[in-house]
Order: sequence, then C-alpha cells, then structure tokens
Amino acid sequence: MIVFGKEDDRYLISDPVMETATSLSDYELDRVRFAKGAFAPRGQLYYPMEKRIVTDEQMGKAIIKGIKRNVTHMIRIPGNIAGVKGIAGTGKKIKKWKDKLGQEKAGLYLAQLVRMQEEIGTGGGGFRYIYGAFLQEAYAFHPIDELQEISKIFTEAGDKWRTAAVQAAGIYKGRIGSQADFDVMGDYLIEISEIEQKAFQALSKIKWNS
Repeated sequence: MIVFGKEDDRYLISDPVMETATSLSDYELDRVRFAKGAFAPRGQLYYPMEKRIVTDEQMGKAIIKGIKRNVTHMIRIPGNIAGVKGIAGTGKKIKKWKDKLGQEKAGLYLAQLVRMQEEIGTGGGGFRYIYGAFLQEAYAFHPIDELQEISKIFTEAGDKWRTAAVQAAGIYKGRIGSQADFDVMGDYLIEISEIEQKAFQALSKIKWNS
C-alpha cells in the first residue's frame, strides 16, 4: 500500500484491495506495518530519497527491461507450477478436484482461487487488461506495430479469465457442479494458458529499437 499524504493526525492510504483511498491513524498504521502472519511486512518502508525527473530514455529502457522479465517469468521458467505452464497445470488439476476433494471442498478451493485471482492481486482478468493497456502506452516510446496487436491478445485473455471466474463462482455457489462443469473450468485455464503463451512468445520476438 502507498501512503501519499497526511491530513491532521491521519495518514492518507492507497490500498489496491480497496476501491477508494482511505486513512489510518499513527496507531493503526503501526499495527498494519507490524502485522503478524504469512508474508508479514516486518515494518518495512520504501520511500524516494530525492526528487528526480524520469526521462523518456529511462522510461523506454524500463519498458524493455520489464517486458523481457515478464517474458522470462511466463514462458521460460522451468517446471509446471509458474507462468503459462502453471496456468495449464492448475486447469488440469481442477478437473480432478470433484473426485479427489469432494463437491464442497472443491467448491471452496475454487472460491479461494477466484478470490486470490480477482481481489487480492495475483494476476486475474483485470491485470490482463492493465497489461494490454501498458503495451498500448509503450507504443509511444517504442512505435512497434506488434505491441498494438499483442495488446489485443491480452484483452482476449482477460475476457477468458473473467469467464472462468464466473464459471468458478457458479460451482462454489452451488448453481452448477457436475464433473462436466469442473471440466469446463479446467479447459478455460488451459485455453488461457495457450492464449498467453502466444502473447508472450510474440513479445519475445520483438526487435527493439534501443
């Protein structure tokens, strides 16, 4: 979360989980910083040491570096638990959840998957739309036509993620729940994996101007 100001005795807070800005007192912010549990922040703070202008050249280089890192993380990490392989692997596992876990537990697993995907911020449909928009804006720094076309592929992936989330919600809310419904859910993720594989492979082949 980002602390972007202070009014009276309350810090102004931007938290990606919340739709609007909020505020915390000194005491409340201290409790948040030193909260216990998995991935606890341990009081860490990051702040700018000096104010400097970011040049177009720096921005252009950062765009290339960021895209190349994402390509590596999504299609070049070994194994099948991360990147596009991880998405497909999860889809295959979902098809077995009904028999392996039972209807109720499998539904809870899907509920948690959607919560982590769409609300907490590990890469759901909304993030694909954001990444597509980022590629469109990157065009201003690197006028390469492929960026515009690849942006559309990420929008397609975002649409499919949202469709998968609706399918999962139908299962854990009990509106649907046959083995065929779990198969459809798994197939959505496998299809998403294929779409994103195509997008990141296309990004990996771009010849950058700088």
